[in-house]
Parts: sequence; structure tokens; C-alpha cells
Amino acid sequence: MVSPSPSSVSQQRSPMGQQIHSSTSISSQHLNPHSSNPTFASYASSISSPGSRPASPSIVGATTTVPTPPQSPTAYQLKTFSAPPTPPISTIVAVGTPGTPGLPSSQNSYFPNQYAPPPPPTPTFFSLISQPVTRTVLVLTVIMTLVSLGGKFPDHCTSPSKVLYADQYPALLASPFIVPLTPALLASAKTGLVSSVILAFSNLLSLALFEDHLTVIFNGDGPRIFRNMVFLMMGLIMGLRQFLGFVFSRATGWHIPALFFSDSMFECNLGLAPFLFALLVVQALFPHSSPSIYAVGDKPSSLWTIRRTHIQIVLCLLNVVPKTIVWWAGSGLIVGFFAAMTISFQRRMGHWGGKVKTSAYEKQLWESEVFEAMLEEDEAFSDSPSTDFLPYTKEKRHGLKALAYVLPTIFFVLLFLVGCNQFHTIRPNVSSMTLNDSIEPQTPYLLTLVLMTAPRKNGVNYIRETLDSYLRNFPDENVDPLYNRIQIVVYTHFTDYPGYDEAMLYYSTIAKARKHVKWVRDPGSEKNQRKHLVSAIRTVGAAEDSVYLGIMEDDFPFCEGGWQEMLNTIYAAHETVPDHCGVFVGTGGSGLIFKRSVALTASFLLEQDALMYKPGKPTPPDVSLQNCLLGEHEYCSSCAGTLVTSRTLLQRHLGHNTSSSSEFGYDPNDFQCGWRHPFNGMPTVHTI
Repeated sequence: MVSPSPSSVSQQRSPMGQQIHSSTSISSQHLNPHSSNPTFASYASSISSPGSRPASPSIVGATTTVPTPPQSPTAYQLKTFSAPPTPPISTIVAVGTPGTPGLPSSQNSYFPNQYAPPPPPTPTFFSLISQPVTRTVLVLTVIMTLVSLGGKFPDHCTSPSKVLYADQYPALLASPFIVPLTPALLASAKTGLVSSVILAFSNLLSLALFEDHLTVIFNGDGPRIFRNMVFLMMGLIMGLRQFLGFVFSRATGWHIPALFFSDSMFECNLGLAPFLFALLVVQALFPHSSPSIYAVGDKPSSLWTIRRTHIQIVLCLLNVVPKTIVWWAGSGLIVGFFAAMTISFQRRMGHWGGKVKTSAYEKQLWESEVFEAMLEEDEAFSDSPSTDFLPYTKEKRHGLKALAYVLPTIFFVLLFLVGCNQFHTIRPNVSSMTLNDSIEPQTPYLLTLVLMTAPRKNGVNYIRETLDSYLRNFPDENVDPLYNRIQIVVYTHFTDYPGYDEAMLYYSTIAKARKHVKWVRDPGSEKNQRKHLVSAIRTVGAAEDSVYLGIMEDDFPFCEGGWQEMLNTIYAAHETVPDHCGVFVGTGGSGLIFKRSVALTASFLLEQDALMYKPGKPTPPDVSLQNCLLGEHEYCSSCAGTLVTSRTLLQRHLGHNTSSSSEFGYDPNDFQCGWRHPFNGMPTVHTI
């Protein structure tokens, strides 16, 4: 067939075509077809007289000029792919010839690059770890892990407790690049050697997959953007983790018990896991850009298409299998959310791989079908398109679309994290039989509690209320293994104390009290708490053969469930810190539970503190006892680093304004049930 002459084509030009012909020809950034496709091999290099699309079938097969908009100050750009760049093309499109095999009618348009670009080559493991960020992280991980094998740095898994109390900021900065291999690090990280190595490998692979995907998303300068984003998010996540540990432990633990979470201070991390959760949220912003694991043209055998995103979710969630990292991973999710919203905004503004805005002047010059086809094509290639002339409702829809992509991922991952956290942190109550058989069953008494009491202001007496909270938890029957191994000694060194006499008379009529309560009185009348404690410890400690000797005050009854939690803490101390000197479950001078030999040593410490200072200025006796358990006195130096405490106060304070040893009082709401234990968070203390 002979093609029509140029004059026949020019006769069909429209006025609009003549106007558009005066502008420059369309650029490769507008069309960017794949010239290697044989279907489009008939593109002409140029034409002298422009024209519009053929108006009748009689000239099908002729070449025609695509209407071209004028050049704008900012070139209109389509999102690029990792496919090799194609050479510039002309503005002539071969429409085709009747009866000749060619393009399907649905694909026969002005834009030959409607065909999806060829998929990028399947990445290999070597190509993945050779990417800039992954390679840098791998090198740092090898170096820091070798340093950690020396056992000096770091000496513990990184947590807010170590950072806020011990200023271990270098260890915090190094923590993402350390694989725990030494026994000390494995114990603090609560993981095994095999699982530690497996998680390190899977996390490195996950980082490489994130870099491979997101670098393409941030086209143009993807490696630089991804690098800056990763290391900035690392810093933000580490900072946010310390902030959350402070807020939900120290800041709220004393005034808002409902917002107190002890794990927020102690949950530690070594490795990349928290930062991968942040990248997971960022990747959720591009759900349609993640290639499936199937080759182009293949069909999966199931209804579900397994995408790389799904694999990366699994790789991230592997980190919560051996232990809980809900606070670290939660910090990553928060930072990832704000990073995703920032990226979405930047891409709508035409940055970071987003589409550059098109001016209204360009729209007016373009023919409607050319313009609409361009928009439809770019919608398929761009995740969040935006133009100046789009209505406000469409702009708003793009913002909601970003939330619709990100929030389900966060919700699903957070739900999984909380569920695993409950599984890992659940701790059943220790049974009486287990406690009796585990801790020196040959010793007659497992626990002897010394209830210190003295006359108070205005004759106020708390003995009965406090003692009732103890006896409610004592066994009633002889079949209980602890029936004969726990007791209370109500001690006073006041000869004239009516409240003591009334309480002793009242409990003499109660069978459980006759079995478990002893009454000891030393003559005296001096109000001296130090002498009172020394006398009680030596009198009871010498007379009773008991594993533990607890010092309690008569205005600190047990909270609901506090007694069982105290037994749980004692058992945990025996199992996790075998050489511990004692347990602390209260505050001030109440709730101090010593090993009997340590309690006798502490009585000498009380006397020594009184001799070392001028009269009237010694260390308060309750502080002296606490210092002994902390190992901060030479008499008790072997106790350093062995104190075990409960997470919260297991006793509440009644005598806020009736102190027997000082003139000042306390707020009635201070030191109540559920309050954070004063020692919770200290790196030298084991909080159970």
C-alpha cells in the first residue's frame, strides 16, 4: 500500500494542530517508550509538516504527529524504573495497517509505553548485600561484634535503665550493630546462640530487601535518600525509646500507676530489629510497587499472591519469637509512621520520586485525550500523583490513601507484638509446694516477718489492720507445705504501750493468729528507731532459725495480691540470683527481707553509722538497711548487684501523718498500691 503524500495529510490538520505544532516536540520524559519493542520500530525520525490523528480509515497506516505541549519551566517527569535507559524517540507514531498483526485495540494509542516495562533482574544475595547501606551495616556489625567478644564493651543488652541511670550512651549507639554471642550478652538479651545468629542473618537480609525496593521508589537519587532516611530513623528510634522508658516508668510510676509499665525501662535490644519495623511501615506506603516472587506472566497456584512485602513482615516478626521487644518495635512503628507521612507529603510535592507538578498553562494547550491518557499512564506508575489543577477532594483522597496503606500494617504488627509480649511476660504464681521444696527445706522456717510497732501520735494504732492483711494470706490447714514454715513476730521495746496490749488480747482468740503470730516485748521507753531495729533484729534473728528475716512496719499492710507477689519475688530471687542478700518489696524501712545472716550484719551497720556521725546527724536507719542490701557499705560489700525488688510497691502506707520517728508527714496519696518501686530502673538492681 502506498502511503498518502504529506500534502494529503496536511489537508486534514485542524487549527488546534497548527497551534500545537508551533511548540517544541514532545520529549522522552513525556513518552519514554521502549524502543527495543519491535511493535514500535516504525517510529519515524522526523516530519516536516505536522498533523493530527487520521480522521478516516482510508489513511490507516500513515504516520501522524502527536500533539505536543509547550515546554514548561519544570519538565514533566514520569517515575523511572530500573530498566536501562532508552534512546530518544521521535514524535511520529505508526498507527498500523488493517489486516496486519499489531497492537490490540485496547493498547493502540498515542502512548506506546503503556506496556509495563520489563521486570528488573532477580537480585542475588551478593547483589543485595553489596548495596551501600547494607554493606556499611554489615561491616559495622562484623567490627562491633568482634569487639563485643572481648566481654568489655558492651557488657549488657541496651535498655533505658542502662542509659538513663548508668549513662551508657556509647553502648546505645553501638547496639544496632552487635550480634550477642558471649554468655553475658546472650543472658541479658534473653536469647540463645543459635537464635541470635539466625536473627542476625534474617535481619541483614531484610534490610537488604528494603534497600533494594525503596531505593527504586526514591528514583533519581534513591541511594542517598535511603541512606539518610535509615540513619536518621535509627537516631530517632533510639532517642524515642529512652523517652518512652522515662515517661512510662519514672514519670508516671509514682502518680499515675495505670500508666506505669516496668518493662518500658528494662526491655533491651541488640541488633537491627526496631529499625526494620520502621522501614516496614515506610514500605507499606507503596503496596503496589512490591514485586511478587513469581516471574512475569506466571500465575500463582493459590488465590494469594505472595509479595516481597509479605516476606519482609515475616522476617520482622521473627524477632519477637525468642523474646519480647514490644517497646523497641513500638518505637520503630511510631517513627516509621511519621516518616511515611513525610515521604507521602514530599512525593505529592514532586520530590523523592514523586511526580513534578504540571502548570495550568500546559493543561490548556494539551488536547483532552492526550492529557487524560498521560494522567492515566502516570497514575499506574506513580504511587501518589499530585498536580496543581487537581481539586481539593483529590488531594485529600491522596492523604487518606497514605493512611489507608500504613495504618493496617501498624495495627496488624502491633497486635502481634502485644500478643507475643503477653506470652513472654506471663508469670504464673509460685505454689507453696514449689517454694517449700526449692528454698532450704531443711531449715525450720522459710520466712519470719518482724512487725515493728511503737506508740504513735494521738494514740493511733494500725496493728490490727496491718496484721489482718498478713493473716488473710496464711494457710489455714496443716496440709499446706508452708503451714509450719512462715510466722510473724510483733515486736516492741516499749513497756507502756496500750495499743500493743489490746492487739495481743484480740488475736489471742483467733486460732490462725495463735498458730502464726508471736508477741515479743523488750522493756524500754525511748523513741529511738535505730535502737529499736538493732534490738529487734538481734532478738528475733538469734532466736528463730529462718532462711529470711523480714523487717516490716505496722502501718504498711499488704495490697490485694501483694502477699503472693512477694512470694513470687522471693522465688524468682532464689532462681535467678542465687547469691542474693535479700528482697525489697516496700519502701522506707518496711518490706526489707534479708537473709538471716545478712540481717544480723546489718544490725552492726546500724550501730556503726551512729558512731561515724555527730549526734543527731547519722544516716537514717531505714536508709542504712537499704544501703546494706545494695552493697554500698563495707560490711555488706558482698551484696553489691544482688538486690532483687518487686516492680511495684506491694504494701500501702497508712500512717502518713502519724510517724513514730519524725515530726513531718506525707501526702495521704503517697506510697500506695501499684506505685513504682523506688529502686525500679536502677541498673544494679534486679527487678522481677
